[in-house]
Amino acid sequence: MTKTLQTWLLAWREAFTCVGLGLRDARHAGLWWRSALWCVAVVALWLVLYSCFGRFFVELSAMLALLSVTGLLGLGVMDGVGTLANGPATVTQMGNIAGGLGSAAKAMLSIGQIALALLALAAFFYVMVFVVGAIGTVRVPLRWLLLERAKAVVARRYAMWQAPAGLELSAARPAWWRRLLLLLSLLIPVWAMCVLIAYLLAWNVQMIYGAAAAEVLGAEQQVALRREQRPAIVALGLLLCLLMLVPVLNLLVPALLCTSVCHLQRRGWRARDTSINVE
Repeated sequence: MTKTLQTWLLAWREAFTCVGLGLRDARHAGLWWRSALWCVAVVALWLVLYSCFGRFFVELSAMLALLSVTGLLGLGVMDGVGTLANGPATVTQMGNIAGGLGSAAKAMLSIGQIALALLALAAFFYVMVFVVGAIGTVRVPLRWLLLERAKAVVARRYAMWQAPAGLELSAARPAWWRRLLLLLSLLIPVWAMCVLIAYLLAWNVQMIYGAAAAEVLGAEQQVALRREQRPAIVALGLLLCLLMLVPVLNLLVPALLCTSVCHLQRRGWRARDTSINVE
């Protein structure tokens, strides 16, 4: 547990460092104004989508929240429904009106807690779908709009850089096995919600990861390094989502998505070997 906590703390430090380095490099090669113009267009598009198809996004958020709350109920964290459904256990308890009213009030309170949790989670997923969807739309043209410029700017910071040693020896597990583990993890209450949120946060970073590593790392090296850097990828995805909610700074998110991922790859941080080699 201590090693896992240390790994995630180092991953967060690495993600903050990459965002800071990305902000510094976003000033160059026209990245900032291209990023700002494209981000304004994408945010306007998603505001229109939420306005025209508001019911769909509300239902989608409610479904995600219901899945999360169902997992919590499966663990028995919110167990008021069982009291309401089972009722008094003996004839004596059935005759105790005060006890019955007390049980009913307790059950109603638990149901109220479930409803509040459902509403809170629905609001959370409502915002998260907007942010993740906006960043996902931003990501579509970045390969030809910003990524090549970002790679050129970042490459100047690592003139003598070489790919981390030992990546070829870290063979990747088969894709079907990883998908099977993902499906099984979604069956675990509460943990399924954590897996879902982590996947949403890391999705945009992972989708541009391969393009950012093109002509820098081989295919096997990309897969191995991406697996080793997964904690930092999740942390970086969360930071980008948070920055998307900050006025003015959110205009730089498209450029930051490119520059921060390039820095993450070049710095070579790995969860298994937390030493960082920087030129």
